[in-house]
Amino acid sequence: MALFHKTRKKQKRKQTGTDASHLNWMGGPSYGLSDPLTVLRVAASSCFFGEPMYYHRDGADERPQRKRPASRLSAAGLEHLRETLNAADPVEWRALAPAELIEQAIDAALAADPEATLAEAVRLRTVENMRTTPQVILVRAGNHPAVRGTGLIRRYAPQIIARPDEPAVGLAYQLWRYGKPVPNGLKKAWAAALNGYGPQQLAKYRLENRGVKTVDVINLVHAKSEAIDRLCKGELALQQDTWESLISARGASRESWEQAVEVMGHMALLRNLRNLLSHEVPTSRFLDKLVAGAAKGKQLPFRYYSAYQAIKDKAPGPVLDGVEACLMQSLGNLPRFPGRVMSLCDNSGSAQGTTTSSMGTMKVSTIANLTGVLAGMRADEGHLGVFGDRLERLTIRPRASVFDQLDRAEGVAKDIGMGTENGIWLFWDQAIRNREHWDTVFVFSDMQAGHGGLYGTDPGQYRDYKWQGSNYIDVPQLIAAYRAKVNPKVQVFLVQVAGYQDTIVPEFYERTFILGGWSDGLLRFAAAMAELDGRKP
Repeated sequence: MALFHKTRKKQKRKQTGTDASHLNWMGGPSYGLSDPLTVLRVAASSCFFGEPMYYHRDGADERPQRKRPASRLSAAGLEHLRETLNAADPVEWRALAPAELIEQAIDAALAADPEATLAEAVRLRTVENMRTTPQVILVRAGNHPAVRGTGLIRRYAPQIIARPDEPAVGLAYQLWRYGKPVPNGLKKAWAAALNGYGPQQLAKYRLENRGVKTVDVINLVHAKSEAIDRLCKGELALQQDTWESLISARGASRESWEQAVEVMGHMALLRNLRNLLSHEVPTSRFLDKLVAGAAKGKQLPFRYYSAYQAIKDKAPGPVLDGVEACLMQSLGNLPRFPGRVMSLCDNSGSAQGTTTSSMGTMKVSTIANLTGVLAGMRADEGHLGVFGDRLERLTIRPRASVFDQLDRAEGVAKDIGMGTENGIWLFWDQAIRNREHWDTVFVFSDMQAGHGGLYGTDPGQYRDYKWQGSNYIDVPQLIAAYRAKVNPKVQVFLVQVAGYQDTIVPEFYERTFILGGWSDGLLRFAAAMAELDGRKP
């Protein structure tokens, strides 16, 4: 449940600025991004709105949380770290809650280019399959002075609002952050969306247990249709039972689950595989349906690995193969990356200590490893570099199982050492010393690198790459050295996986691209950038 579904309290957002260069959370040098649209794209593609981050928390967030990984910082430890860094490099953004970080990025983007910001909301909803953040962008746009009277809300809202529950998500956020009155542009957009839904869609998304219900939106915006009238009168009901109502009414027996399968959508099947197996539902009843729904299921890739993890110790082989087939069906035709490709994947303490949501178990380090495996499988010769205190390289096999290769990477990550990012320094050092030819290097990371000597544990090893006379490595200089000595045309993609808004290499650095995301869309975007770069004289 979204953070703002728990309360209607209006809160003030802190106004802050960003610097071009600063100390990151590990005390190493990082660089801000000058283009507000890039900041929004990188951050919003790699986190769920308002969910806890390793270095940013919301003390007012009272939602339940699963037990955190052992590497997670305590509240006291985080406060001490913030005070220590601010003593040397004072910036206000270190005190922001996760929601405030994204809100800051949204407002900066709206001030720079309102239409491009709303177009980004469309991309987040339709390409990245993010649900909450696009609604937040729409609401903040509706309240932004640069958008009022432009007609942009009317033009873009139909592509941002994709489900009948999303007007209620938008209203909940409006009441939480702004209160009333609600801008007319938003009311008209929500009314138009609700007017277009039929009785079964409205009945499914009544949201009776939420702080803001669908009928609350209807009463506010005066949406009108025959289906809406029946909903408001309490006459609207689903024509068939949902899988939840079947299990609730008839109990969790094998027969009940067999009947529930008939009305389950793709996501419900995926999330209930363990239940189906534990109640001995024959695979013939659900497996073909599961795989057939993947192409249009609109699930983030890591959802399939989550399902695989939940059942891999008890499921028969065909079911495990079916879940992996779902992943590949959902990805469609991924682009190819020519030549030798290395995917360096961050498995440091902050990456392994961050999950996608307060109740989630999926670590951003696992998402990095998964995307790295997929990139390697689409290369002429793919490799994976799992890094923490050490670096361990794995050869990626294009015809082998995605999940088997990811399991291997996850096993390596358990003992890779989570204190520093020495492993990434080792990669570049070895690549230079051994004249290793790489055509493309991905770095999937939260970009919060540095601890003692950034990347290198022995300052004597990297004296030629020190940053401003300190014991930190000048990463751009390290990449430049590789290009000067080995391959001047290597393309480097820095991929943010944890919602932060800075990077370890300045933007506009030659043949270096800054991306962010959890979906296959980032690989498509990377391939497009690589193709454009290849056309340069």
